[in-house]
Amino acid sequence: MQKTPDYILFAQHGWADTEEAIAAMVQTLGTPQTLVITPNLGWWKTWWRIKPLIKQVEGIATETIAQYPQTPIRIIGYSLGGLIWVELLNQHPEWWSQVESFVLVASPIGGVDLARNFTFLGMGVGIAGAMLDNRRQMAESIAKVIPTLVIAGDIGGGTDGAVTLEETKVPGANFFYLPTLSHPTLKNHPAVAEVIRDFWQNPVIIDN
Repeated sequence: MQKTPDYILFAQHGWADTEEAIAAMVQTLGTPQTLVITPNLGWWKTWWRIKPLIKQVEGIATETIAQYPQTPIRIIGYSLGGLIWVELLNQHPEWWSQVESFVLVASPIGGVDLARNFTFLGMGVGIAGAMLDNRRQMAESIAKVIPTLVIAGDIGGGTDGAVTLEETKVPGANFFYLPTLSHPTLKNHPAVAEVIRDFWQNPVIIDN
């Protein structure tokens, strides 16, 4: 008989990437009883549209939650992966009571200005259009109910080289930035894992 996990840990990789790097980091965070799920969305698919990616993760999450309806959930989303999970949690408020914590790593919740370099006449080219969208209101609503942590990097000038500190911020969420860490480095750096561990020790909701 399969044992029930102590918790389910969903971790989602970002744009132009696969699951390997973030999976390596989150394996150091879980226990032997943790069910770790790190969907591989496909490197090329992350260049196109966000809706199929959301549907892919939604299918995996729905099946897993149905199998373990009483098991606590922890979520980590890196960059685009964070946007996917903000959209999913916004669509599935029935999951919220099961979610212990939500961690956004280098996710451009307010929309990433750099994506404008990949748009034409205001039309999003591939994933760039989705990266321009401001999801702060969605994320703020989630953070009022689910303890949420935002982790950002700053290599100088208030940016990790791709996403600014301001673009990552969510009202009501805990915020921690790591100086000298660039956007790609944040997806599996030991310092990020340490910040997540500390947050899990005391996952609080900030009262605005």
